Amino acid sequence: MRKNLLLAGGTAILSSALLLVAATGFLATTLLAYLTPLPLLILGLSHKKDCVGIAGGMASLLLFFLTTPVVAIIYFVLVAGPVTLFCQWATQVNHQKQNQVINGRWTISLSGHLCTFLAVVPCFILTAVFIYCWLYQELSVGTLLSEKADVIIENYRNALSKRNLDINPEVGAQLLLLKNTLLNTVPAVMGIFWMILLIINGMLARYALSRVTTISLSAVKLAHIELPHWLIIIFIISSLIAGLLSGDISLYCLNLSVILAFPILLSGLGVVHIASERTKYKRGILFAIYTVVFMSRWATFILVLIGLLDHFMKIKARISKPSG
Repeated sequence: MRKNLLLAGGTAILSSALLLVAATGFLATTLLAYLTPLPLLILGLSHKKDCVGIAGGMASLLLFFLTTPVVAIIYFVLVAGPVTLFCQWATQVNHQKQNQVINGRWTISLSGHLCTFLAVVPCFILTAVFIYCWLYQELSVGTLLSEKADVIIENYRNALSKRNLDINPEVGAQLLLLKNTLLNTVPAVMGIFWMILLIINGMLARYALSRVTTISLSAVKLAHIELPHWLIIIFIISSLIAGLLSGDISLYCLNLSVILAFPILLSGLGVVHIASERTKYKRGILFAIYTVVFMSRWATFILVLIGLLDHFMKIKARISKPSG
């Protein structure tokens, strides 16, 4: 017990230190702050899932006394809590795979729920923020976001004017178009960024454990993802409401559907992975697909559509069947 407490304490200090270095203002140290979940993930995935919650609580208390209560709450909501639950799910999936307690289909379903969990935290925060604004703010959420965007653009204009640089009308029109395009999905983009960071830290934790320990963790492959029905239903309903209504309800449903589209996108990529495995050019195909996804939003729309079709038509299962 004492050894576990010492291990949890060391993990808490390291995780909170990675977040505190961002206050120095240097780019390199700010990037280190993105690795804040890594120590907790390494601890939780190394069969110490009971200690990761203790370590997260200790780190939250440290940040509470060293910084401000707001920073401690943000850390607990975005790092400590989600990582603890994520490690519980991940170790459960890994344990059932290794011991073959359940059949393959249910294991695949657990992998889908594990990926779906990534969207739960952003959806919860999005809902809480909108409810708070509706109850306690006089202005709408869209108006608040627009005011913040106007301040950012005005600061950009002032920075250019101090350097004796003027913004020509074409650039001004492009800034306005960029503002209107991104403004409606800023909360969802932040949520997706958080999900990607958690995935990257999870991959780094799995790699570190495989290198320095004998712990074997089964990878959650994209080709094995099956999403729950409730996620698909909520995604479809929120997308329809976002297109039919206007105002804050439409803004909320739009961001909700964009966040929920991320696990559907992963499922669509799973279809691509399975299809590429049946060819001789798997690496080239995957490299081309991922390059196009990062460069074009239309490619992401197509992959989301493929993920939706796979949910109803079981494309991955059809492709996986041996020919003949």
